[in-house]
Amino acid sequence: MVLPIIVLFNPEKELLKRLLISLKDQVKDICIVDNSPISVKNKIGDILNIIPNKVEYFELNENKGIATAQNIGIKYAEDNNYSHVLLLDQDSGLPDNMVKGLLNAENKLLEIGIKVATVGPVFIDEKTNESVSAIHTKLFYLKRVPVDVNSSEPVVSDYIIASGSLIRMSVLKEIGFMVDDLFIDWVDIEWGERANHIYGYKSFIIPTVIMRHSIGDETTKSFGRNFNLHSDFRNYFIVRNAVYLIRSKSMSFNSKSLSLIKIPYYIILYSFMSKRRLYSLGLLVKAAFDGIVSNMGKGHFK
Repeated sequence: MVLPIIVLFNPEKELLKRLLISLKDQVKDICIVDNSPISVKNKIGDILNIIPNKVEYFELNENKGIATAQNIGIKYAEDNNYSHVLLLDQDSGLPDNMVKGLLNAENKLLEIGIKVATVGPVFIDEKTNESVSAIHTKLFYLKRVPVDVNSSEPVVSDYIIASGSLIRMSVLKEIGFMVDDLFIDWVDIEWGERANHIYGYKSFIIPTVIMRHSIGDETTKSFGRNFNLHSDFRNYFIVRNAVYLIRSKSMSFNSKSLSLIKIPYYIILYSFMSKRRLYSLGLLVKAAFDGIVSNMGKGHFK
């Protein structure tokens, strides 16, 4: 039995309603972990009342980060004998039969002896209408492989976006849960790298399953490709966690070599694109330092 785990942080009500309604006929139960500083359970009560699913709702009353929130849901799934978890963001939109499609794709891969870490849909970015490519990390560069949505063949990727990813509980028990200390950003990358680099499990994008999702706050073009921009708050964790993970055993040598190049790029680009350039530059330098000294969790924002 599949348990969707939805992490909330001050959600936009209509987008959350879209997600919950898209889930109601695909699963029996739903787990919601609310990271909002003030619980939104009462505000979304009318939505919860119109879906037939059993909803397990965890009110954290503070932002404990995406990793901890996901782990709370995963632990609940483990304690209640679910076979899979389906990780979801609050602003995702699921197509009909997505859960069934991912399960079928996973079963076919397992039947031919492939060690499957996770399977997930092709993402269409609602801001750019572009699909997200599969990722292969090479020495000092990323190889992006376009996914042909007219194909039925799963596409292997070093890691996939957390939202929409279907993971067996047996795999999570072997590989381990998400790293709480990362708080937000790099959480799915670290888990995918750990699964692949240490345990030999592969992540797959399933072209026959397409999911619309909002990635980043804004987009800009840099070096010929769209680049997702986030808040200064998010950029802090992107830089800090990238620095921290250079020392992690989870990450491959190729990933570490790429981070050495990308970290200065992140600091320069994010600072330049920020509305508060000097503040952003100082914050991101601080982020790099925090990564070096392992000031993790909420880090600078404690």
